[in-house]
Amino acid sequence: MTNLDDALGDWLGQVERIAQMSRADQAKITVAGAKVYADKLREKTKLTHPNRKNSGGKYGHLSDNIGFNGANIDGEKDGSSVVGFNKKAFVARMLNDGTKFRSGDHFVDDAREESRNEVFKAQADRYQQILKKAEGGNG
Repeated sequence: MTNLDDALGDWLGQVERIAQMSRADQAKITVAGAKVYADKLREKTKLTHPNRKNSGGKYGHLSDNIGFNGANIDGEKDGSSVVGFNKKAFVARMLNDGTKFRSGDHFVDDAREESRNEVFKAQADRYQQILKKAEGGNG
């Protein structure tokens, strides 16, 4: 029974560390995932809506307008991160969802789904680094 007791004790300790994690550390984890998703979204955008020879208009090309931020949608640093299109969000929404004149191609939804495992892995890796550092290792 000691192995189970030890395993449950370790698990409980890990849960307590998660609950006490600072917002800055939470943001480090979500930013790691946001970087992966932003890269995938940029790649998918270039594939489905390639940059043409022109300048991309007032705000540049759609794939050049993808960014991420280590804060929520309102800019508050609460441990979350957002990924999206800056000044061209309205264009991305119309291309992804469609309009009454054009069917959507769901490239944003596809990028989100295709990057899910990579995002979780990046976040898990960053989480383990933070835990290791908190326990006195290198992180």
